[in-house]
Amino acid sequence: MCSPWYFVLPEERSKPSGGNIYNERIVSVLRQVGRPVETISTGDYLRAVRQDQSGFYWVDTLLLNDIREVLSLKPNRACSLLIVHHLESLAPLSGQAVEELRAQEQPWLTWFQGFLATSHFTESYLRQRKVTQPVVVVEPGTDTTTMEIPERNLKKIRALTVANLVDRKGVLPGLQWLARNTKEGNQFSWTIVGRLDIEPAYAQHCISIIDEHPLLQKCVRLVGSQPPDQMTDFYRESNLFVSLASMETFGMALQEARTYQLPILTMKGGYSSHHITSGQTGYVFSDLPQLGSFFLELVQEPSKFAILYQRTQQHPASYLSWTQTARELIQQFNLLFSYAP
Repeated sequence: MCSPWYFVLPEERSKPSGGNIYNERIVSVLRQVGRPVETISTGDYLRAVRQDQSGFYWVDTLLLNDIREVLSLKPNRACSLLIVHHLESLAPLSGQAVEELRAQEQPWLTWFQGFLATSHFTESYLRQRKVTQPVVVVEPGTDTTTMEIPERNLKKIRALTVANLVDRKGVLPGLQWLARNTKEGNQFSWTIVGRLDIEPAYAQHCISIIDEHPLLQKCVRLVGSQPPDQMTDFYRESNLFVSLASMETFGMALQEARTYQLPILTMKGGYSSHHITSGQTGYVFSDLPQLGSFFLELVQEPSKFAILYQRTQQHPASYLSWTQTARELIQQFNLLFSYAP
């Protein structure tokens, strides 16, 4: 029997995020297909690297600040691979310099013996950063490869956004733009599903914008984090998906929206545009005013929206299942890592 893989994951991995969902599903399906897997704490990982304990250790990017001491170590048998869900240099916050962030990340890109990328966009970014180590590319799978799409009422747009309320997801500027531009008589609803606790000040600002604008109070709902088994209801009850994120390394919510055959309006950035065919299953916009103006056009012209929706139904999504994803990970790993530490 082959030795287990060790996944080093955040302690708060039960809270909804794309990275946490990816990690949980990958670990689960790897076990289902017979690959021994264990999840370990950062403390156990640090001890393993200090003692150079033989094994493959898959480390989430969220933990880099907690394991900084490994940069001074040079293990031979403890092989560490970084699960690259996100790098700060991909979408710097206001006031952050890209070159400074890249300089901070570079030691990690040199130290790890390999990488797991969740899209070819991330792989390309790593190669641009002069990474020469093996990169396994395994996109998220889906649990809903086939489903019955409900009959949806198209008389009014019922938009859905699935995004934690953090700066990179762009919900706040979207609300601010809508507050300035929506008018009495614009009939639509917009439901936003996502955590409010990651950047509390940002989330509170979003809440305040809605509270201070009578029209938004009528149209917009912030429902916070929702259990994964209840997300199906949100996708089925909506008829349009809106993503305002400035950058997605993959975009699992976009994937889910396509699986439920919702037309998508999204911002250009990272991997987002790969989920749709422009004009057939949605549109990609270079800036917020373009997206917002088109959204209000659809609100004001239901027939135009109905055409977009019907086009989307003619192009069902095609994604791997999580089981196929796990097998793809094993296959690529066996090709790229033909040795055992």
